Amino acid sequence: MKRKAALAVLASGLLAWGLLGTAQGNLTKATIIESWFIHAESIGDPVAVDKGFYKEAGLDVTVVPGGPGLSPIDRVMAEAKAGKLVLGIDYPYNLLEARQKQKLPLVIVAADFQESAMRILSWQPIAKPADIKGTFATWIGYDKPIKAVVGKGWEKQLQVVNQQGDPATLGGWLAKQYPFASAMIYNEVMVAEKQAKEKYYLYSYKDFGVDWPENVLFTTEDVLKKYPGEVRKFVQARYKGFRYALDNPQEAGKILAKYNPNLDIPFELAGLEQIRKIMVTPDTQKNGLGYVNTAKLQKMAQQLQAAGLLESASLTGFVNAIPSGVK
Repeated sequence: MKRKAALAVLASGLLAWGLLGTAQGNLTKATIIESWFIHAESIGDPVAVDKGFYKEAGLDVTVVPGGPGLSPIDRVMAEAKAGKLVLGIDYPYNLLEARQKQKLPLVIVAADFQESAMRILSWQPIAKPADIKGTFATWIGYDKPIKAVVGKGWEKQLQVVNQQGDPATLGGWLAKQYPFASAMIYNEVMVAEKQAKEKYYLYSYKDFGVDWPENVLFTTEDVLKKYPGEVRKFVQARYKGFRYALDNPQEAGKILAKYNPNLDIPFELAGLEQIRKIMVTPDTQKNGLGYVNTAKLQKMAQQLQAAGLLESASLTGFVNAIPSGVK
């Protein structure tokens, strides 16, 4: 979810777009707070708005982009405390950590990505976790997978630093300021293919036993209690948006461009094809987009506990999966 610096100019314009979604008729107002600036990974929401899927579900949805220093968890909690119908997107390990350590009543209702979009870029071959030594660059809030790969005592082996530098936060790695960097398959991986001048290595976290879902849709216990029917309709409409985008990428790209004319739409659509691989899986073909694999979440919690990042592996109250019915 860390992207090209050019995306940083979007926030004000996208917020303005979101404000266009004022209440109409008997529609119920709702807000979706994205984890980052709106682009390919969040394409389902603008498409669901533009194609009228949310409206058909009786919802007047405002799409709120994320950005540097903007916590989806904090923003969802603030809206929920005000009694509003609000959902957000974040990583499941951040949500579980906030639920356990801050006692926030956060609940996962769906999962966009059935497996991680994050990869490890390395200037040297990695045969085993012990080979990952030294400085590892990643983005704030995205460091738990690599810590889980190394396990307890990771701090004796790794120095985790903030990843930055153009292009697409890969500048430092391309300049060999550090041996390892994080890369999303729909952004930095594609950039590295074009920009890296020397041989490099690309690994999946799954190669090292860490296979967690990402970009989960969440809300709070109070929102679920107050708006159960609306949340269900939201989930169904949202994944209709993703399904439409995957089936009609060129039209979806034009919708993205309306939200942000500065986006490189061909690049975003190339990224969408990478996203398709982790959204459309045997699980979602059987159970629908947004499927929540509780077994993967349970293993995630156990691995975080084993790495000393969580006190408990309990998921009690953390998951209330809502099927989208969209395949």
